[in-house]
Amino acid sequence: MKIALTIWGNRISPVFESANTLMIVDVENLKINSRVYERFDPQISKFFLQVLQKNKIDILICGAITDAQSTFIKQNEIGLIPFISGNADRVVDTLINEKHRISDFLMPGVVLDLTSMNNIAGGNF
Repeated sequence: MKIALTIWGNRISPVFESANTLMIVDVENLKINSRVYERFDPQISKFFLQVLQKNKIDILICGAITDAQSTFIKQNEIGLIPFISGNADRVVDTLINEKHRISDFLMPGVVLDLTSMNNIAGGNF
């Protein structure tokens, strides 16, 4: 499974549309196989989608995101976990090992639908 996170330094970028770096993590058997970084422009949806498809991304984790971008990502069959904040490595570790605790990283005031979370991240890591 491949997970992409919009990052700013070592943290999840607070706003998707302001991010310009993806941390792409390849996870298999509960272990990180590889981690690469790729630049992108979130303002150009077509090119962003090409980056996600080229890297075979299954799940995108980001901070705040507009409805238009969220809908675009979901329509292209990429799992989306939005409104996440915090250290990117800790978020990945939690998703791999304790996905039920991913809500610990939600931005203040955000409520996570755990049913959809199970569907998004229910695959084999």
